Amino acid sequence: MKRTIFHIDQNCYFASVEMIAHPELKDVPMAVTGDSSKRHGIILAKNEHAKRAGVKTAEAIWQAEQKCPGLVKVSAHYDKYVFYSGRLRQMFEEYSDKVEPFGLDECWVDLTDTIGDRDPEAVADEIRRRVRDEFKLTCSVGVSFNKIFAKLGSDYRKPDATTVITEENFRQIVWPLPASDLLFVGGATASRLADVNIRTIGDLAGASREFLRDYLGKSGDMLWIYANGLDDSPVCDSDYERELKSIGNSTTTPEDIQNRRQAQGTFRSLSGTVAARLRKHKLLGSCVQITVRDKDLNSYEHQKMLFEPTDSDRVIFETAMELFDESYDWHSSIRSVGVRCTKLVSDKSGIQMSLFSEADKGQDRRLTKAIDTINKRFGSGTVKSLSELDDVTDRDFDPDMNDGGITRGKKNPFA
Repeated sequence: MKRTIFHIDQNCYFASVEMIAHPELKDVPMAVTGDSSKRHGIILAKNEHAKRAGVKTAEAIWQAEQKCPGLVKVSAHYDKYVFYSGRLRQMFEEYSDKVEPFGLDECWVDLTDTIGDRDPEAVADEIRRRVRDEFKLTCSVGVSFNKIFAKLGSDYRKPDATTVITEENFRQIVWPLPASDLLFVGGATASRLADVNIRTIGDLAGASREFLRDYLGKSGDMLWIYANGLDDSPVCDSDYERELKSIGNSTTTPEDIQNRRQAQGTFRSLSGTVAARLRKHKLLGSCVQITVRDKDLNSYEHQKMLFEPTDSDRVIFETAMELFDESYDWHSSIRSVGVRCTKLVSDKSGIQMSLFSEADKGQDRRLTKAIDTINKRFGSGTVKSLSELDDVTDRDFDPDMNDGGITRGKKNPFA
């Protein structure tokens, strides 16, 4: 049975949400930015006026201001973006119980079993109208017979447009597009493809599948399937929970970390939030990984397998510091650090018994449970360890809004 898949992409989402409360910003070039005083000084989103002036997402604020001297900068309000994302998703669930998020501002909707004899393009236009009328936002909708081409369709025309890509017309619409427009073709992959004269999606579709598999590995095989319209991946049910692959947290500190004592406090803070998230999801981490970026933006990553999986603040922190002390030589001050636990297992799974006393573990668990309860009730960071007082994270640091976080599977199946 031929499928009917929508991909719905909110236009300039963060900026559009900000303009709901401040409609006067619609008539000027505006961008939602990180806080440059805390060294998060990049463009997170921009409106159409700023886009036409050449402002790009993820570039530095100073670069954007050079292109657009009159750029109006607005601070990000993630709670608003999460709120509207949830409300929009509820609306899409009126059309299907298969709504799969792809970030806060995008999702796939599978209407195969619910659309009946309605025209898919008319339904997409109806959704766009409702988003405008009910939320004062705009979206672009791609309609196709698989997820990959539906995503291409939502990117094809913006803002506020519907693009239909069918089994009959995809060669004319999709194949002339640059290979980099295909989902999961990043800059490095596009460069490698260009090295063998594969520059468009049509070039990719016409290449030898065996050659691509040899040249790029599993990703080459998948990209050939995508380019030829053979993607059959399902749209997940709205209540589907992907398997958690990792839980982590990282921060760019407002000022450089200059010594081990400051590093210790920051690692303690991050380790505590990672452990709390593990406990929240009833998981244990078998591997601890740290990432360190120095002031010259060179990154270093190290990891260690644990004797037994853990959700202990202390074990994660001590392992992180062990990795840090072994690997970092203080050739430069530090700009950002991260802590992550991988190879997750359920806290109900059988694990290797320790030779050491369980008494200390029990005491640890009672203490961390009490701290979790207090921090949940009164806010993250209400209770801190003494060493955390020496960290250099922002005083308003919110781990649940910070980069790092939780990885549910991989958006890129061959990363």
